[in-house]
Amino acid sequence: MLESVTRPVKALAYGTALFSFCSLLNVVQVFSLLIRPFSKRLFFELNARVAGSMWKVMQMIMEKKHKAVITFSGDKIPHRESAIVFGNHRSFVDFYMFHSVAARRGMVNYMKYFAKDSLKYIPFYGWGMWIMGMLFINRNWQQDQIKINKMFSRILDIQAPVWVASFLEGSRLTPSKLAASQKFMMGRGLPLLSNVMMPRTKGFITCVNKFRGTHVKCVYDFTFAYYHKTKGFGVPPDLVRVHTGDLSPEYKFHVHVRRYQIDDLPKDEEKLSEWVVEKYTEKDAFLEKMKDNWTDDIEGGVWSEKWDDWYKL
Repeated sequence: MLESVTRPVKALAYGTALFSFCSLLNVVQVFSLLIRPFSKRLFFELNARVAGSMWKVMQMIMEKKHKAVITFSGDKIPHRESAIVFGNHRSFVDFYMFHSVAARRGMVNYMKYFAKDSLKYIPFYGWGMWIMGMLFINRNWQQDQIKINKMFSRILDIQAPVWVASFLEGSRLTPSKLAASQKFMMGRGLPLLSNVMMPRTKGFITCVNKFRGTHVKCVYDFTFAYYHKTKGFGVPPDLVRVHTGDLSPEYKFHVHVRRYQIDDLPKDEEKLSEWVVEKYTEKDAFLEKMKDNWTDDIEGGVWSEKWDDWYKL
């Protein structure tokens, strides 16, 4: 009974605090607009630090205050390396999983997400995302392609460090969406996936082609996995739960990363699309293996279990 009362109170307190912090950061961002005509790089860096400060606070709340235990496997990635990154999409917590690696590799300030165009109209949060240069799209490819090319040109113009992040499935996995995706796969003779949905490859191909031969030389393939001690595999906490109580030992989190050189990826668009589908097939198999046998030492390749081993706030 007491927990049911205190959790909403904690949620309100954290929500108010984060909203206030975000409002303060928006003030800094508005003043940063005065700098843009004189120094595009300084404007970019200032807003990158504003974004990173918010994400670091939220990550610290999850990992340090609420004791989320995140394990890692796969390829270790260099410090401050620019990349195109993508991952499977299960819940809002996926953003924390991206940031768990980005913070440890010095890139949390430089996350650029594809986001729904309508989000930019949300007071404070949306305005801040617009000023810091998030990639707003509305799923009209003719319009989106123009926006994407314009934003990428700004990044390349100043050689800005960046992680261009997206969820290629297009939306969060739900039973109904997975069923629809499986129906599509069967109709096209594609591999039948059960833990992820079929990726949409057009935007990814545009990203790769735009960054070939630039300072963005790699693609990172993230696979996120969640485990609940009673509900089992594939169950992440919701956003309120992340910010209102200890997550360990009730929840476990895992991030698996593969790193690829853009120069090694197929140049033919059809073959590059097939490559993406192949990565999602591998992602599905990895999650299936974890579903059957979750351990804290995934394939003997855990990177770190402690925040301070990789990044100190």
